[in-house]
Amino acid sequence: MVAASAVGLLGLAAAPWTVSQTAQISALEQQIRQRAGLSLAHHGRSVFAVLPRPHIRIYEPQLRDADGELMVSASSLRVDLGFGGLLTGTLDLARAVLADAIFTVDAARLPAALTTVSARSIDGLGDLEVTHGKIFVRRAGVERPEIAADDIGARLEWSRAGAPLSLTGQARLPAMGEDHAPSRFALWTAQPDRLLGGGASAITLRFEDEGLQVVINGALTLAQAPRFEGQVAASAASLRTAAGWVGVPMPLPGPYRDARLKADAILESGQLGLTNLTISVDGNALDGAASIRFDGQRPSAAATLASASINFTPMFEDYPAAEANGQWARETFPPARLNAADLDLRLSAKRARLGDLQFEDAALSIILKNGRLDLSLAQARAYSGVARARAVVAESEAGLDIRGSLSAEKLDIAPLLWDAAKRQILTGAVGLAASFETSGNCFADLAARLDARGDFSVAAGEIYGLDLDLAFRRMERRPLSVGADLRSGRTPFDGLSAKFNVVQGVADVEEGAARGGAVALFYSGRLNVAERSVDLHVNASRADAEGTALQFGFNIAGAWDEPAVTLDAEGLIRRSDAAAPLLPAPRPAPPN
Repeated sequence: MVAASAVGLLGLAAAPWTVSQTAQISALEQQIRQRAGLSLAHHGRSVFAVLPRPHIRIYEPQLRDADGELMVSASSLRVDLGFGGLLTGTLDLARAVLADAIFTVDAARLPAALTTVSARSIDGLGDLEVTHGKIFVRRAGVERPEIAADDIGARLEWSRAGAPLSLTGQARLPAMGEDHAPSRFALWTAQPDRLLGGGASAITLRFEDEGLQVVINGALTLAQAPRFEGQVAASAASLRTAAGWVGVPMPLPGPYRDARLKADAILESGQLGLTNLTISVDGNALDGAASIRFDGQRPSAAATLASASINFTPMFEDYPAAEANGQWARETFPPARLNAADLDLRLSAKRARLGDLQFEDAALSIILKNGRLDLSLAQARAYSGVARARAVVAESEAGLDIRGSLSAEKLDIAPLLWDAAKRQILTGAVGLAASFETSGNCFADLAARLDARGDFSVAAGEIYGLDLDLAFRRMERRPLSVGADLRSGRTPFDGLSAKFNVVQGVADVEEGAARGGAVALFYSGRLNVAERSVDLHVNASRADAEGTALQFGFNIAGAWDEPAVTLDAEGLIRRSDAAAPLLPAPRPAPPN
């Protein structure tokens, strides 16, 4: 009989029974308010069971703070109770589980809410687990809360006041994409009660994802103006992708692959400051300082960086090749994103590279403000000379509006032409001054709409593929043979110069001249940038041993990659004693 009674009691203890407005629920609500500063605003039915361990399960609970900055709803709240509390008639909260929890936070008022919570004496939160949770954020001017995290599985452990707090788990961030796997995180703080009391506490935060890893160590203060000071280290497979996940769009082109960052950091009042900053991205290593502001209409960043060697080529790998099959490419440019953020970047590099073009001691500034991009190469040593350039870029219905200027002094043009076009047609030291403007959404448009003007000069060089000395020697003996082997050899000159004026992709070349020794060369004509063709007329002259001037003309016309050189045949025939009679006699002048 005793055994039967014991079995009956155990069965009664193991079977859950409905609890309505009981003392247990009231005591539980009081502890939730004391520990978390939240009130149990609403709940459904509740059950209490003793086995497998004593617990209370509340269905459809809704919790909130006094001002509504934080609201929590769940399908159920299970609270495991300690056996000791049952023996003494009190509730001893051992562990709590929020299933299908939804946290709704007012982003603007959260710091004030934390300050309010800190005014109360909190004796830890115990062991809290969240399953299948979500976080929504309310923002001013946005009608509906926005989801910030989904599929949350987390565990918080804070046994008592004065003890450290740890929060570990995983969550899926919708900004990473709906199909992205959940990311892992771990937060540890040494003195959470002091933190909530307005003081500082050491914290460590780790975030791990297949595309982004972040480690933050330092001191955090939660007050009217939260502040963090410490160190941050991060790595990302693509900095552009990772920055987009956290709401910091990258306005400049490029993938920014294999990015690594390490810095001392201060975060306060909507501004992140980074000092002792080291960055490695796309194989480039840079050092300096940076700051990012989040309190304006758009994110704003400023940085001063230096590099021993930097390669800009990866920035433009998403752009199509400039030409295809001898014509300018018509493939459209990728989106410019110039309105995504503001930027003030000052960059210096001992060596810099863009494609095959190389520079030394380059000083650049990149200023992006309100969708207007100002690129400036203040100065760089290049090809034994000095180069300067500036371009202002803005978006329009036509694509990109670009205008700017460039200048160069004493550049060694031979290696420059080889690196830029893989052609060897000229040597010497070039000087250039030009201004330009154009617009378009592909290279073909930019070429067709190009307007520019300027002048250039080349000192102490040679023209490849043109042997004027041989031509004049042939001319002295047999004028009609001057064209033989004209396109072989080289022609030295002391100086070569011209002016140009480009209107809608067509350049008029004026005042073209080259002089070297007794030889003088004058040229003029047109260069069609849009069609990549040339049409120049050239007159060459030289005084012979008796002081008589020898001269002939020729044309350079056709595609500028392989133009044809044709002689002014009529002029040569007139110089030939044997062939001149074959030309028609000039008509006599009409009588008065």
